[in-house]
Amino acid sequence: MKKGQILALIAVCVAVFFLVYSPHLNYHYPLHIDEWHHITEAEKLKNGEYSGGGIGYRIGFHVFLLGLSYLSNLVLVYQFLPAIWAVLTSLVLFYVVYKKTGGNYWLALLSMLFFASLKSNVNIEGLWFFTSITFSIPFIFLYVFFFTEGVEKRNKKFILLSLAIMIILIPTHSISVLFAVPFLLVYSLFHFRYIIRNYCLFLFYLVIPILGTVIFSHLNNITLADSILKIITELQFMKGWGVLEINNSFLEVYSLVGYMLAVLGIFFIFKNKEIRKYLAYVLWTVSTLAFIFIFRLTDVSYFAPYQRMFYYFAISLPFLSAIGLFYSIQYLKEATGKFSKIVDKTFWKKVLSLFVASFVFLFMFYSYLDIPNNIKVYHLIDDSDYSSLIFLKNQSSGKVISSTFIGSAAYAVSEKNPVGALYFYGNKTVVEKFFSAKNCTAQNKILTGQNASYVLVETPINCNWTLIYNQTDLIYTFRNKTKRVW
Repeated sequence: MKKGQILALIAVCVAVFFLVYSPHLNYHYPLHIDEWHHITEAEKLKNGEYSGGGIGYRIGFHVFLLGLSYLSNLVLVYQFLPAIWAVLTSLVLFYVVYKKTGGNYWLALLSMLFFASLKSNVNIEGLWFFTSITFSIPFIFLYVFFFTEGVEKRNKKFILLSLAIMIILIPTHSISVLFAVPFLLVYSLFHFRYIIRNYCLFLFYLVIPILGTVIFSHLNNITLADSILKIITELQFMKGWGVLEINNSFLEVYSLVGYMLAVLGIFFIFKNKEIRKYLAYVLWTVSTLAFIFIFRLTDVSYFAPYQRMFYYFAISLPFLSAIGLFYSIQYLKEATGKFSKIVDKTFWKKVLSLFVASFVFLFMFYSYLDIPNNIKVYHLIDDSDYSSLIFLKNQSSGKVISSTFIGSAAYAVSEKNPVGALYFYGNKTVVEKFFSAKNCTAQNKILTGQNASYVLVETPINCNWTLIYNQTDLIYTFRNKTKRVW
């Protein structure tokens, strides 16, 4: 690459970083309940309290966070992780597109920009949040690339490298492999002769279901036979799997101009007779879109939950949109060259390219922050809550009852288990009963039943508990005075 191209690449990386970091400009803690959940599980892993089971399907991601926790305070550094990972992922996409297109720098750079324009919200998630699905995205780009390149160029090393990446993702975010099974199988049918001739090589891919079944069996403490039946059942994600089930608009994740250019991209792929070269990427989009509509018709999503399938569909689009924009500009430049007989053709081609690109980018990012109110970003804690939980961290062990918002961050900061949180931990209903109780007797009964030692509130409660912290928040200690009967 030329010096100017390298500088442009760096500029795009900086832009991606600040675009993804923007929600944190006025808030320096994790933004999503899933982020707090992953920090909690990493801390539990460190403290020997890892819960396993369904949560264990993300253990690879939690191990990654565990390693980071030895280098820095996870809660405080987490604000930077989505932006850093978005830059890394966009660079991986640049590499994939650059190699796939035979060194087309502009297609690769445009793909990065369209990728940066992907929107985020708390329902479908996205680049604003550092979760197991966003952690997996660069690996998805890589294993699809190496698999297709390996098959098309008869490169066995690439095929095995793709397999290795998939194996890494199985205990990290298994559905980031499962969702691709349908379109990779269809893609493979177009190369079945090569696959049949090298069946011994492709038999290694059986490691993926075998490893997944073994991990599933271990985490659920059931036999391998029972695991197979249970996995088949659980690959059907019924409506209600997510915390929030809404009829998502396609504009929630991507811009209208991005969709239009993606359609044009598919058109140009067929027009230029490059369908075999980019077949997997077209199938990726078509496959995930089909599963989205199947869910809307049947209330069942296969291979991956509906919300996640929606995002897998979204991340397939930037490459296609880049193709659509690149070739649109190429055709417009050709048309300009035919009609401009007097003026400098080169000058007008550059002006036209700049105008079209500027117009597209304006509408790509115009509605970037336009998020429906019911799926906007929320803040679980503030600085005073963080200080309160840090104080609690230095106290003796015991459960804490607080609002479910603070409860969701309780263990991540204080290493104290909450009585209830918004999701994942404890019992939300018990917390609601505690704060709606009209007398101390009822509240003491709940604290005793939950074996809670601490009460963290914003306003005083006069129940003869011991006040040990009195700042913006208040923390009381509760000691169970029930006498043991011998």
